[in-house]
Parts: sequence; C-alpha cells; structure tokens
Amino acid sequence: MVSGLPDGITVERSLAKAGILLPHENHDLMPVPPDDRSTTFFLPVSEGHRLFVETWGNPAGEPVLVLHGGPGSGCTPRLKTLYDPLRHWVILPDQRGAGRSEPRGRTEANDTARLVADLERLRSVLGVGRWRVTGGSWGAALGLAYAQAHRQAVSGLVLRSSFMPGHGNIDWFFRGVARHRPAAWQALAAALPEASPETLLSALADRLGAADAGVAGAAALAWQRYEQAVADPAAILTEPDAAGRESLVLKYRLQAHYLLAGCFLEETTFLAGCASLAALPVTLIHGGDDLVCPPGNGVRLHVAIPGSDLIPIPGCGHDPFHPALAAAWRDALARPAPHA
Repeated sequence: MVSGLPDGITVERSLAKAGILLPHENHDLMPVPPDDRSTTFFLPVSEGHRLFVETWGNPAGEPVLVLHGGPGSGCTPRLKTLYDPLRHWVILPDQRGAGRSEPRGRTEANDTARLVADLERLRSVLGVGRWRVTGGSWGAALGLAYAQAHRQAVSGLVLRSSFMPGHGNIDWFFRGVARHRPAAWQALAAALPEASPETLLSALADRLGAADAGVAGAAALAWQRYEQAVADPAAILTEPDAAGRESLVLKYRLQAHYLLAGCFLEETTFLAGCASLAALPVTLIHGGDDLVCPPGNGVRLHVAIPGSDLIPIPGCGHDPFHPALAAAWRDALARPAPHA
C-alpha cells in the first residue's frame, strides 16, 4: 500500500510546516467508521483565494484526489461513499470559488491553469509523492489537464462521464440537447425571452451578474431546473430557501464564467496532450444514456489516450450514484495503481 505521507510525517505536521493550522476535526459531514479520521482546513493559494480541503480515510493508505464537477459545484459528503476509507486516503478540495472555498463564487483570478497550480500546491503541502486522480464531469477534464501538466505526480486516473473542454460540449448542452429534452429546453428559453438559441448561456450569465437578487436567483433556478431535467427528468427539485438560492447564484455565476471561456482549454490542444498519458493507468467510465456529457466524449478520450480502458455503462445517465456507475467506479478503484 502506498503511504499517503512520508514516514513519520502526520497530516498535522505536514500542514503545520506549511503554516496551516487545522481549525477542527470534522466528523459531521457523514457517518464514518469509528477508527476513521476526517480533517478539514483552508489552504491559502494565490491572489487571495483559500481552498477548503477535507482529508478522509486512512492516512497510511493510497492517496486519492477527488475533483468535483461544475465548474463550481464543490465536494459533497456523498462523494465519500464512492471510496474505501480503509484502503484510501481521500483528499477532497473545493476548487477556487466553489463549495466552501473562499471567497465564495469569486471569478477573479479563477481559471483552469490556476486550478491546476492549486492542486500541485496541495500535493506539495500534504507531502504526497504521487496520487491517483479521480473526478467526474468537469472534474474529469480538470484531472486530465492536471495530469498533462504534472504527469510525474499521478499514479493513475479514474474518470467518469468526462466533460470535453472547448465550446463543442457547451453548445451541445445549451442547444443540441433540445431535440432530446424539448420541454426542458423550451422552459429554459422561455425564462430568457431576450436570448436566441445561440445566446442562452450569455443571457444566463448577464442575469446571474445582475444587482437585483431576484433576477439573479430566478436565472439560477432556471439553470438548475434545466440541468436536472437533462440529467434526470424523474428527479423532484425542492424550492431552495434564501440561502440556498444565493448559493445557486454563486455556483452558476462561476460555472458561466468557465463555460463562456470554453473552460480556458482549447479542445484540439487538450486532446493532443492526452497522448502524453499513454503509459498511465487511465479508466474512463461513461453512461450510455448521458445527455449532459455525451458518451462520444469517452470514446474520443479513449482514442486519444493509448492503452486507456473505456467502460461504457448501458442504461445510465450522468448520475455518479447510479448503482451500475458506482459499482464500476469502486471496481476501478479497487485495482491498485502502480507504486512507482
């Protein structure tokens, strides 16, 4: 088993060396085994941002980085159910501006290159030599961007429902999906009467940035309802309270910032860079009915990464907790990544 930290170094000692004090031990996010440890801290990064980070599981186990989706969603407690707290030392950072990171929702000094640099700083602070990189949707794309930039730090990748950077996947979500979920698309378009099909995203961004909280909140709710209808039309959404609506505005404002920029990655360059990961163990898991990130994304990445494993899951959409997707995920993580 790969040790999460060098011999004789604890999480606390590694963080203290970097000048980071643990605010508290956190066992409240979800039930965990009695002998398990969960630690949270804020990691200062550049330009006034601070990442909220949780480590969970076995500090002597295999280090596993968890990259959440969105962009802007943050790590949720349920993500931990996809990992083994006895086998893995799970590291869950909220990306810049996302989740519990501070300042919440901030788009300034927030782009993919900075997110990649933040992850490398986190690895250094924790004293991790190599870690397995995992993520779904946008988190999968970020994981691949990180691995291309810091290949020596990655023991392998397990990725689900991969998002493809650039403008193709974004155009698909805001236009191409219309023929598959016409009612959902029409509801979104009706909420933005000033927009054409080509300008739905920019119209959402304008409203999310409005000084009027009611305008911004309505745009966030329209986006959430559309996204949920595309991902899982059977799901029932509850009306958020004022704090929940504010959180949605911050999340989608940050997401719009990234999507309008093609996630700050050029698709052709990104795919070409994937070839450099040829000798790494890369597992790509993708639902066959995924309308948020189409299954073709997985196929294209599989072709671009020689030796990668593509595991299509028929009958599954974008939900990481669908039993078949979750089972494939846990199975992939149960296979040890190379230690050297």
